[in-house]
Amino acid sequence: MSKVRRLIFQLGTNNWQRGGEYAPGSGILHESHHLAYNDLAGTASYSMYPSSKQTTRDADVRVFELEHDIPICESISPTSSYRWHSMSDEEFAAYRTRLTREVLEYMNAVEREENAEFSLAVAHHSFLNPLVLSDVLEARVAEGKRRIPLLCFVHGTALKMFAHEKGGRDPEHFPERFLPMMRRSGVFDYSNRSRVGVDLCAAISNQQIEALAEIFPEFPRERVVLSPNGYNHSAFRRIDTPTDLYADRDNVLAGFTTAPYEGSSRNAGPVAIDGGIEKVVIFCGKFADWKRLDCVLQAAVEYEKLGNVATLVVGSGPHEDQVKMQDLAYEQLGLRNVFFLGPRPQDELAVLYNTADVGCFPSYKEPFGLVFIECMACGTPVIGADSGGPRDFVSDEVGALVPETDDRKLLADSLAATITRALGENWKQTKGANAQRLAESGFSVRKQCENLLAAVDRLTGEN
Repeated sequence: MSKVRRLIFQLGTNNWQRGGEYAPGSGILHESHHLAYNDLAGTASYSMYPSSKQTTRDADVRVFELEHDIPICESISPTSSYRWHSMSDEEFAAYRTRLTREVLEYMNAVEREENAEFSLAVAHHSFLNPLVLSDVLEARVAEGKRRIPLLCFVHGTALKMFAHEKGGRDPEHFPERFLPMMRRSGVFDYSNRSRVGVDLCAAISNQQIEALAEIFPEFPRERVVLSPNGYNHSAFRRIDTPTDLYADRDNVLAGFTTAPYEGSSRNAGPVAIDGGIEKVVIFCGKFADWKRLDCVLQAAVEYEKLGNVATLVVGSGPHEDQVKMQDLAYEQLGLRNVFFLGPRPQDELAVLYNTADVGCFPSYKEPFGLVFIECMACGTPVIGADSGGPRDFVSDEVGALVPETDDRKLLADSLAATITRALGENWKQTKGANAQRLAESGFSVRKQCENLLAAVDRLTGEN
């Protein structure tokens, strides 16, 4: 007889960060939740996610193997530029059918091995996965198994895709196609209990909850749970041994080199980070327009005047955007101390956060802002824009949010002034400890998962 009280199945939209393949935020969140659930007594999680590079290697994880890049909702990802909208109807139907079949087969195989039935299904993203799991759970009911709750963990990119379709401002790239399909499916129509649909949703910020309500107003607001992201506390923390990385910054940064892009003004080869750096500003994110890296670079024109201030850029994007950002920094703005480091694994990113004086992440309506939390957990204050998820937790005690605006020049000026103040007032010393305490006390993955399961029990009466 199985000792597992709660058996959870999770279906992800993006790959996990394994085997040298970098992952977007929802893939990292999915993996961290999987590990956290399996660390809880009496709970076991099994997961499936897509990848064109990885293969199945663990009994509790199945890779949905692809012969093409992972389909994505927008135009940019660390691992893909293959958009759902570029698929033909036949290609999309074939993808959906194969995924449904493999999920059903895997869930049945797990139940035979565990000698227990799943009690919760989790769909990451509000697009294809809830449709697939709805079909799978319907098939299981037809086989005589009990109906189990379906939790949809909402992420920003799918909602943005739906908003693009609904707004009609870019019909060439976002024609009305998938939002009407989702509405016809009724998967978010909680009033129709004749079919298996989404029973509750979780979102990482209040801004995401508002976005969900606008796209699917038929889903009851009282069944949406605020679930602030948890971070990997084993990776993101103050690293003081064998030496204080902040105090030994020159030696630490000497181990990092740039990732030049062919076609950019600095494509001759990797460049080492110069010694004698006095202050460090770090940006981490994909090279998407809404992340507004260009505003950070424009701000650097001003704060570089303070002295030997370095700007570390961690992340990547399509080749043309990589070239565009490097040429903006070096050719157009004439910046001296900007270092494009490319994507980095969590352990290296934590080292960079430890060495930085401040993290700057000025995204437009950032869905949550996990990079803020990870940076704060390393004892480094943060600066962002006053919109989206960061409004829920960034205060004067841990950093600052500059006024939101569509005027890029005005935003860059605000960032420059705030970063200059942060460096001049030494926020690393005055706010860094507060930032670390806030991250540690309220944003662990384990706590997030415990709260989610409590919400499932409360809203579905499962236990």
